[in-house]
Amino acid sequence: MTATKPKRIVSAPQPIFASSFPIPANRILNVELEENENVEWIWTLLPDGTRYVSGYTLVK
Repeated sequence: MTATKPKRIVSAPQPIFASSFPIPANRILNVELEENENVEWIWTLLPDGTRYVSGYTLVK
């Protein structure tokens, strides 16, 4: 039997709405991290000031 390392799920920060522009349905909601990993969020800024997480980088 192989021991599995514990993982954790981290939710992405909520979007910041400046107007009623729709946020893409395929935006990042959460990521699963290994015990020794952290996440850096990549934000997209729309022309009206709305911001949402559109990607991430895993950091060991």
